[in-house]
Amino acid sequence: MANTEVVTNSGNSQPEENGCTFNQNTSPSEELLLEDQMRRKLKFFFMNPCEKFWARGRKPWKLVIQIIKLAMVTIQLVYFGLSNQMVVAFKEDNTIAFKHLFLKEYVNQPDDTYAVYTQSDVYSQIIFAVNQYLQLRNISIGNHAYEEKGAEQSGMAICQNFYKQGNICPGNDTFDIDPQIETECFSVEPDDTFYIGTPEENKLNLTLDFHRLLTVELTFKLKAINLQTIRHHELPDCYDFTLTITFDNKAHSGRIKISLDNDISIRECKDWHVSGSVQRNTHYMMIFDGFVILMCLTSLILCLRSVIKGIQLQQVGVVAF
Repeated sequence: MANTEVVTNSGNSQPEENGCTFNQNTSPSEELLLEDQMRRKLKFFFMNPCEKFWARGRKPWKLVIQIIKLAMVTIQLVYFGLSNQMVVAFKEDNTIAFKHLFLKEYVNQPDDTYAVYTQSDVYSQIIFAVNQYLQLRNISIGNHAYEEKGAEQSGMAICQNFYKQGNICPGNDTFDIDPQIETECFSVEPDDTFYIGTPEENKLNLTLDFHRLLTVELTFKLKAINLQTIRHHELPDCYDFTLTITFDNKAHSGRIKISLDNDISIRECKDWHVSGSVQRNTHYMMIFDGFVILMCLTSLILCLRSVIKGIQLQQVGVVAF
């Protein structure tokens, strides 16, 4: 019978089975204890705040912070929605007001179609819009004003686009046309009271060749301040309106469509001063916003802490098992 050799190393012997070495330093009771402790840690880690409170009396601070954060963010969303609603309403109201101010005998229509059919009506509409623009300070019930560039005020640009050459004779089915488009423009300044007159008086000296005419565009800028936000404890915003009145004759069908487009930009007013409770409420809102930021940062830190603890627990579990 062959002799069996026993190899010793520092007084410890470790039997080998199938090439795997087992550590016998830990007793079975200790392994069970470690396994039980790991199960408890895992169970406690995945408990909800209420279960943690009943298990160890741990107060659910993270839950309280999350509830406060959700409430504050919800208040901000509602506040933002109401503010945005005022902005949209102010834009729409101004656009409707401009249509009634600068379009002669304008009536609200479902399809928003507004057109003229005679040459005299085209001239009358253009002169009416110019007169209304020059008399804006006296007729507008809003806080509208001309745009100022330094010491000067921007005026109204009147441009007509037409074919370079056109000789059209529908009676004998002949035409001679050059489709290249040319543009002629001139401007009317707010102080040019010379142009003010009745719609029948063409003091603009404007002549349109309707056979070649494509479009006539009246472009000007106005400014306004949305004061209704003060009632909701907000600082008013300044609005820039770029208005374009277009007479569209591209179809040459005997019907010239008239449209008014309003391009709006909102910006912070340069110099403002609000006294009384509105200013105090504005400061309170800034403090509230700062507190919301602080609560969100605290929530972020607690979430990162929980993630780090989970990763550490995972590593401990991998090493233990």
